[in-house]
Amino acid sequence: MTCEQAREIPIVELLKHCHILPQYVRGQDHWYLSPFRDEKTPSFKVNAKLNLYYDHGNGQGGDIIDLGKALFRCETKELLEKLDSGFFSFQPQHFKEAGSHIRRDVTQVPDQPTIQITGTKDLGNNPAITRYLESRHIDLDIAGSYCQEVYYQVGDRNYFAVGFENRSGGYELRSEYFKGSSSPKDITHIESGHKSVCVLEGFTDFLSLLTLRKPEPVRSDFVVLNSVNMAERSLDVLKNYRTVFVYPDHDAAGSRLLEKFEHAGINCVDVSGIYQNYKDLNQMLVAGKVAEDHVREQLHKRSRGLRM
Repeated sequence: MTCEQAREIPIVELLKHCHILPQYVRGQDHWYLSPFRDEKTPSFKVNAKLNLYYDHGNGQGGDIIDLGKALFRCETKELLEKLDSGFFSFQPQHFKEAGSHIRRDVTQVPDQPTIQITGTKDLGNNPAITRYLESRHIDLDIAGSYCQEVYYQVGDRNYFAVGFENRSGGYELRSEYFKGSSSPKDITHIESGHKSVCVLEGFTDFLSLLTLRKPEPVRSDFVVLNSVNMAERSLDVLKNYRTVFVYPDHDAAGSRLLEKFEHAGINCVDVSGIYQNYKDLNQMLVAGKVAEDHVREQLHKRSRGLRM
């Protein structure tokens, strides 16, 4: 698939395949909750006629190539391979006709799909899930202690993802193509009897922290918010700890999270300085592993494959 062919794919269809549906539609404009952050008011707009998107929250936009690279964290070549792999079943269309059946004075609010869990398995059974965790450079043994392979349905279609259970029995779901959760949504509290607790926004950062500290494990309890919007639910738990170590993302939501904790009287310590050049812990983990692999490759070339 070429870039020109990829641009014939409707962005709204790409998002729909990733279980991302608009909150409302006005004329050619489809408004979504941004897939790149937690928010309550839609700020992510797709113009179906132009087949372009614009994220009012961060001021970024572009075509399906720009969006796909951001969603799937890949380069153009890899994105084109994904789109051409058969996983997606898009029908190209002429965008000058897209959405022409939608009246500009009518707001359409589609039904939100519900995720139905159909089964779970231990990690290691599904190669695609394993590859996803490996792409995030998360230690598989560590992931196996906290995650499962989750199989689920949306409508009449079947999917799978790595699942991380919250305290109410719902799952955070992640795969190469999807980021979401099943109901009920809640925080995850991992107790080991410590007087301190580490708070992380999501479970990939939690697993990244454990991977980074594998040689010297963290002696602490953990609270994984599973969304910064869940911070309020964590307050009663956090007030029982002497010290709260917070690992916020380096963005506006992370700053608001710290402010909320401080306003609530939580004795929190911002430890995001350890990944100050990265958005979050997983980004630092991936960057470090890539650098290690590069050094290893260069040593291999210099030694002509001989062990040193």
